[in-house]
Amino acid sequence: MSTPTLFAHSVAAAPVDIRRAARFGEAFEAVAQNCLAQFRGNLPGVLAGDIESLHQMRVSVRRLRALLSAARAWDPMPEGTAGKLRWFGVELGRARNWDVFLGSTLPGLGGSSQPVEAMARELAAKQHIHIQHLLQGPRCKALLDELALWSGERLWRDPARIQPWDKDARKVSRSLVRQARERVAKRVRQLDAAQPGGLHRLRIAVKKERYMREFFGVGRRLQLLSEAQEKLGKLNDSRIARDLLRTLQDHLPAHAAELSFMEGLLAERLDQELPKAFRFARHKL
Repeated sequence: MSTPTLFAHSVAAAPVDIRRAARFGEAFEAVAQNCLAQFRGNLPGVLAGDIESLHQMRVSVRRLRALLSAARAWDPMPEGTAGKLRWFGVELGRARNWDVFLGSTLPGLGGSSQPVEAMARELAAKQHIHIQHLLQGPRCKALLDELALWSGERLWRDPARIQPWDKDARKVSRSLVRQARERVAKRVRQLDAAQPGGLHRLRIAVKKERYMREFFGVGRRLQLLSEAQEKLGKLNDSRIARDLLRTLQDHLPAHAAELSFMEGLLAERLDQELPKAFRFARHKL
């Protein structure tokens, strides 16, 4: 993995500035521009191999996709561009999974042998190089060009459809926040202890509600949602880590016993934490 340059640093999301008397089209544009600025701001860092820049780029994609999901009834983005955005988000996620595995999971398991850690670092580095190649390749360049055109020409507007762009931004945004909260409540009602996958769907709903509140300055529940996202995120990281341990077994068959033991530790911890997560969700969210 290449060493980050002096000017390659991560860029976190900035607060969204929306006029009090704004129309929703103006608010939507401000949020979209904010997400795209975060994406562009992390390009140098990702190309230099900076782990935190990749994380922040992934966050920018997730934030923009959350905005598009909230406004999906109005077809705000052409499906081709939205599809490329989904694809690139998945690619960033694969690289981020290895970074989390190295930064949190392995140390949390008491460490590992040198060959296991070395192989994990090698696979993580390959994912970062893969992302760098993608960013310089034709599909990502097309995505960046399409996003610039979409944003610059305000292509989310469709004069042939009845849309909310000229309505009071506060009224529309309150409706979007309310819908996001209702989706969280629905996911909580659907939780079934026999199907842990429901917690994953709840985590996504929690993340979207948090983004909606951050976008439009609706501060209530933000601390609770952040806490929920952290708790549910750790469970998801453990689930992903078990898959990564199996990948390591494919590369290091001689270390199968060590890796199987680590997978067993993760499984035991998941068994302990799942009931706590269900109780938290039902009582707090």
